[in-house]
Amino acid sequence: MLIALSLLTPLALVLALGLAGLLRPLTKFTIRRRLTLFAPLAVVPAVLLALLGNPGSATAALEVPWMLFGAHFAVDLYARPLLLIAAPLYGAALLAISWIKLRDAERGSSALSAFLLLSFTGNIGTYLAADAASFYLGFALMSFSAAGLVIHYRTPAARRATRVYLVMSVLSETAILAALILVASGGGFLLTDAPAAAGTAHTGLIQGLLFFGFGVKAGTVPLHVWLPLAHPAAPPAASAVLSGAMVKAGLIGWLRFLPEGETAGAVLLTLALIGAFAAVLVGVVQHDPKVILAYSTISQMGFITALVAVGLLVPELRGATSAAAVIYAVHHGLAKGALFLGVPVVKHYARGRTGILVLLGMLGAGLAVAGAPLTSGAFGKYVSKEAVSGIEVLGVGLDQLLPLVATGSTLLLLRFAAVISSADRDPRRRADGELLSWLGVCAAGIVVPWVIGARWITDPVQDEGVAVPSWDPGTLWDATWPILLGIILAAMVWVAARRGLLPGRLTSQEAPVVQPGDLLLAEESLLRRVGSGGGAALDAAHGFTGSAAGRGAIAGPPPRSADAEESPGQRPVWAAGSPPAWSWWCC
Repeated sequence: MLIALSLLTPLALVLALGLAGLLRPLTKFTIRRRLTLFAPLAVVPAVLLALLGNPGSATAALEVPWMLFGAHFAVDLYARPLLLIAAPLYGAALLAISWIKLRDAERGSSALSAFLLLSFTGNIGTYLAADAASFYLGFALMSFSAAGLVIHYRTPAARRATRVYLVMSVLSETAILAALILVASGGGFLLTDAPAAAGTAHTGLIQGLLFFGFGVKAGTVPLHVWLPLAHPAAPPAASAVLSGAMVKAGLIGWLRFLPEGETAGAVLLTLALIGAFAAVLVGVVQHDPKVILAYSTISQMGFITALVAVGLLVPELRGATSAAAVIYAVHHGLAKGALFLGVPVVKHYARGRTGILVLLGMLGAGLAVAGAPLTSGAFGKYVSKEAVSGIEVLGVGLDQLLPLVATGSTLLLLRFAAVISSADRDPRRRADGELLSWLGVCAAGIVVPWVIGARWITDPVQDEGVAVPSWDPGTLWDATWPILLGIILAAMVWVAARRGLLPGRLTSQEAPVVQPGDLLLAEESLLRRVGSGGGAALDAAHGFTGSAAGRGAIAGPPPRSADAEESPGQRPVWAAGSPPAWSWWCC
């Protein structure tokens, strides 16, 4: 019952919002306004499901024989914690855009609420799905509903970001659909059978399709280009769920379907480490706080992807690395969600009586993302280090390499703090849903990861090397030194900038030296060249067939009557002066 309510309640609310559009304008506005006020309550069944739905219990499974090919939903070791971060994040996002005064409300807040509810349904559907068809349905609903979040402001930047997002999403969905068809045809329709079925036939093809399909959503380099464009274009509440919850759908897809393989693990590990560190170099030169957070998400997802890759490389560690990846995803989702929701909170409440509260909340979320001692980030990083202990990359232990991601996070967060502290302020007198929702996510970020890690995930896999940190001096120092290194590096850069030792392009305040989307410009240029090359090849082929047709005419065309004339409609398209069929690609 709780699974059905979790999936159907938000859909019923979306249906009501849509039907209200059939009413008179004043009535429509009143009803939609009231519905959006109740929209945050749509996540309550999912919260109850996460709290009460113990894996294996009667409330944690649902079968719908008449739906698709027989739909199956279940709460398991991975779905339960991810469900508990998705529901509060979406609830906070809905609260932030609805429980505020009309003069401060987002324009089109009812439409934004509807797209958030649809995305929420698809998002938790990917976590709860226990068969391939239901998983794909939820993933597709989430992906395409999110386009409504990115396009919301209708600015040129939002339109471009949406075009890029939709292109990447269509390619991603196509790859995932092809992979799931291959998996299901091999006997992996139920997700419990999927990894084994994927490893029996067409393994390399399935791995490649799943790398690409889920890598787009997870922000894996070089498929990450939509993230730095979508986040600044979307409202902050939408950015919070894009970064905190939606990108985790790529993680759950890999955990559900990827078959083991040494080559696949090596490739994924390489891409993960490149993303974890290269995103820092691009992010620290950005001028928009939400773009900086987007690159931080790419870096953090690189950390999580490295854990998944180790599980593919060493099957004996897959249980421990998967558990560590989920624990880290829970921490990251809430901490990063708090930072994104905090962008408008800083603008509206960073002064006056609420200023200290905002400072403490943003500082706490930032320290958690960096992995400071005693925070949920330190817990996640500790569990991750323990899970990959003994794995080496080019002779360097992965447990020594991954802590440097915290150094990069520190640099990005210091840059974020510098940019947001100099942003314009627009104070509000009274607290509203924006501030309250942000406070709720901050509180959840302190408590939830510890509860999930210590009671839901860690205990069942203790035998595989995952343990709760003891916080002895050595553990505290391991969590501290990467942050200190980041602070020292940032101080050195600041001193060099003050003395004019850095190139002017790096210190310019007009435009970042690397535009958001980084590789996108090169990828777009490559597509244009491919399109131009394809057009030249088509012209050459047409010329060849045309000359062949001319030679055939010289050899002796069939006789025609004297009064017969060739009408323009009978001429070949390529000979009538029309543009070639490939011109849409680059023109």
